[in-house]
Amino acid sequence: MFLTRVYVYIKEKIVSKIIVLYFKMVYFTRFKCGRLFVRRRFKIKIELQGQIKIGEHVFFNNDCSLNSMGKIVIGNDCLFGEGVKIYDHNHRFSSMEKNINEQGYSIGSVEIGNNCWIGSNVTILKDVRIGNGCIIGANCLIKTGTMIPENSIVQQNGDLIITRRENRK
Repeated sequence: MFLTRVYVYIKEKIVSKIIVLYFKMVYFTRFKCGRLFVRRRFKIKIELQGQIKIGEHVFFNNDCSLNSMGKIVIGNDCLFGEGVKIYDHNHRFSSMEKNINEQGYSIGSVEIGNNCWIGSNVTILKDVRIGNGCIIGANCLIKTGTMIPENSIVQQNGDLIITRRENRK
């Protein structure tokens, strides 16, 4: 039993390193990261002038994706649950005379501070800043233009509920 767990852990570490190396080779200087551990089906898409920068000791669980046309910056020591999606751009759709797929994109950025925990199935849209030490609860949609202060806990309950994170005994 113990040897099986050790084998699985070593296999996951090796696969993670191969995935990260692949993205570094494909995107060169547009993808920078420190020590990064990723699980299955981790995806990165960098288009146009997009950039992704990820700090040290960051973990992405299964089925996470980062999509950049602008800039995504993730600090150190962050944890991402399964199915997290991050987009630094959105479709334009203001013209009724053109099809949506002909209107291009509005491009922004996403910044996530150090020591954050982003729960499963969270979607983060462009022009969002999440401060250091934040916890984003599962299934939250963090909309364009949202700024979350340091050490906040965010929960989805119809509307976003943002509370101050404090030491608990």
